[in-house]
Amino acid sequence: MNDKYVPALRFGMFTRLYDPVMKLIMPEDAFKNSLVRQAKIGRDKKILDIGCGTATLTILIKKSHPDCEVIGLDGDPKILEIARSKVSESGFDIALDTGMAFEFPYPDQYFDRVFSSLMLHHLTRENKKRTLKEVFRVLKPGGELHVADFGKPQNIIMYLIS
Repeated sequence: MNDKYVPALRFGMFTRLYDPVMKLIMPEDAFKNSLVRQAKIGRDKKILDIGCGTATLTILIKKSHPDCEVIGLDGDPKILEIARSKVSESGFDIALDTGMAFEFPYPDQYFDRVFSSLMLHHLTRENKKRTLKEVFRVLKPGGELHVADFGKPQNIIMYLIS
């Protein structure tokens, strides 16, 4: 089983460049806003953002739904440093935990919504299966998973991005 961690932009030395690069190459604000809207979160819900990275989506969720408990999870301590700084600047109360998507440190049936944005493509097929098992373990009955990610790259540009 391959549990090797793949950092954002593939190499740890690029971690600090993640947010500026994403602003240049992706309509991140548009698809993340759309993802939050489609989730129809409601009031007083518990939300998990797996592979939260620099917490862009995590903060957006909390900003849109300040009454909800929002938690971000990521396996990369370096990217979580950036996320913690952004969360601190935002003024929102958001928990950021270190952990892998296929091994959640949360109890069964705890969350109403789980989000994943541009993370699943980093996982092996086996770890995708493990992650989905974990997602459905922590979701409450009637809870939902909302995903935005890449499909299989169809050309060199998409391969480089993914």
